[in-house]
Amino acid sequence: MSAASWLDALPTDFYDQLAHCLSLHGMAAAELLSQPETQRLTALTTLDGRKVQELNQIQNHQELLASLQAEPLDLYHLLLLGRLTLETSLATPVLAYVREQMQIDEPQLEYLKTYCLELSAAFLNTLEEHVAAPAGTASLGLHRLQIEEAFTKLLTTQPSPTPPAANLRLSEPQLQMLRLALLLVHSLPATADHPFLRAVGELPHLQPPALEPLIEHLSRVRAREQLTLTMPELVQLYQGMQVCGMIFVSDVMSRLGLEDAFPTLSEAEAATVEAEPVSNRQAVGEMVSGFTLWVQQTFPESSEIQQARQEILALADTL
Repeated sequence: MSAASWLDALPTDFYDQLAHCLSLHGMAAAELLSQPETQRLTALTTLDGRKVQELNQIQNHQELLASLQAEPLDLYHLLLLGRLTLETSLATPVLAYVREQMQIDEPQLEYLKTYCLELSAAFLNTLEEHVAAPAGTASLGLHRLQIEEAFTKLLTTQPSPTPPAANLRLSEPQLQMLRLALLLVHSLPATADHPFLRAVGELPHLQPPALEPLIEHLSRVRAREQLTLTMPELVQLYQGMQVCGMIFVSDVMSRLGLEDAFPTLSEAEAATVEAEPVSNRQAVGEMVSGFTLWVQQTFPESSEIQQARQEILALADTL
């Protein structure tokens, strides 16, 4: 079948079917090509950031057909590189961005990714049937194997992802407390005359730049969804929650004017409280102590948690 005839055979709504797939694979390919050590992949595909951006600007069926008519290998390479990337941890920032922009939860994101991967697999097979291989290559299938081999070699140069330490499913109040603790520590003044604040500023795990990825991570998680934490992240939460608790029960809170940082009960909420209500401060204290105890009991042999605990004990001496 000639190029013109197989393109003419595509349904008129083909772009609409492929739009999400093209977008997701395009973002993934762009993320891949932004990594170091991609020279071999660039040489094999002739794709770079500019070409990927151009392909990502395809907006309708006619533009898709024009691209397939003029440079079908570019779209082939975009889908192949995007597909390879989406099946690895390199796609993590892309998927996080998509989830936030589309306001979808983790199962919906996984469904979207699976759907797009199935669609790209089918279209890649179609392209391999009708598109000529690059000059000097026996077939497009062999060319694909060369790209996949180069991608596998690239992965060996990437730092190994930190293994997860814990998987939690938190209630909305628990999530809010974790977020508040990190935001509170992040916003503490860098220079202060209080010895406690100076000591907090020296804790390596609680430096503002170190906290920002976890703050962003928690902002995407919804109540009862699985929250996967690495040990460094767990240490940050362990220390951040205790620092928050110390601020809450000490004079640091009033010195910094933080009394309003913790919400008070509304009249409606107060009316439902029993005769001996739990104060907001007590509730916060219970969540902090509960989380702290859970970490210590769950990871009794962890050298990282033991070190973090010693740092917190030293911090308490400054109050």
